[in-house]
Amino acid sequence: MRRHGHARRDPPARLPVHVRTAVTRPLHEKRVTARTLVASLFALACAAAATTAHADGGAAATARYLDVRGSKVYVQTVGSGAPIVFLHGGLRFFDTNFAKQRDYFASFRKVVGIDRGGHGHSPDNGQPFSYAQMAEDTAAVIEQLGLGPVDVVGHSDGGNVGLLLARDHPRLVRRLVVSGANLRGALPAEELKRRSQWTAQQIADKAREIAAKVPPNFRTEYEGVSPDGAEHWWTLVTKSYHLWTTLVVLEPADLKTIKIPVLVMAGDHDFTPIEETLEIYRNLAQGQLIILPGTGHGTMSERPELANLAMREFLERPAEKSVRP
Repeated sequence: MRRHGHARRDPPARLPVHVRTAVTRPLHEKRVTARTLVASLFALACAAAATTAHADGGAAATARYLDVRGSKVYVQTVGSGAPIVFLHGGLRFFDTNFAKQRDYFASFRKVVGIDRGGHGHSPDNGQPFSYAQMAEDTAAVIEQLGLGPVDVVGHSDGGNVGLLLARDHPRLVRRLVVSGANLRGALPAEELKRRSQWTAQQIADKAREIAAKVPPNFRTEYEGVSPDGAEHWWTLVTKSYHLWTTLVVLEPADLKTIKIPVLVMAGDHDFTPIEETLEIYRNLAQGQLIILPGTGHGTMSERPELANLAMREFLERPAEKSVRP
């Protein structure tokens, strides 16, 4: 298991009173099925996607659902100025992964947070998770919103998506920050082949093993916003496990085609080995590198002041004239 953090997270903001009342009233008036309740929650979430303020007094945000390649994708925007798109990691969503970046960057930039399909507020479309498909969905969101070329920050799985986005849609990305990204899966090809023969029960057992290792708030925060219902947590974990067994996310040759400036960030005891982080950095034409000391995978939450300062300095730095061959 490589893509989860262990830092304490703030509890998710509750639904506004009028939305909570609308959701709970039918339970007192008539018996409803779980399917009906989930459908009602999603409909209310779509209807309530409007300007709201965070409970911690942060800036007001506007949230809405976009139709993206046949799926509903939740997008939150806050602030004004040049846009910066945030791509969250596995088992997380924008509000939880970037709680320490949202208001900081929104004070001088337009912050755009995307919940990938099946994560956070975005419903699951029933398809397997794929980094390539996630990158295509992200490109579709950027194009729909008319943002490109835009700055992108991706953490963990979001970093992988960001690199694929920059490779396949260079005209949409101005600068890119990736933290805790990886080029290949954590397991050898032989082990992945063996696991491909696992029974449904073995996979379910592995999902429970993974869930037991992540902080409890990962699950409660997801259950608090998911339009698919609380039990969909196990589907999220299982599909994420399959995603993390991807043999090769990107080849070094793919990185060489990315010509935009990229800041490669990692903790000094991140999930991805430092040697692999260096491999990413060294194969980028305009790569820059920062290793945060005393930090694990949760760079955005464990060392937010340092991470935010490094990202801001990188994004505001004048364009480099030299490009590595």
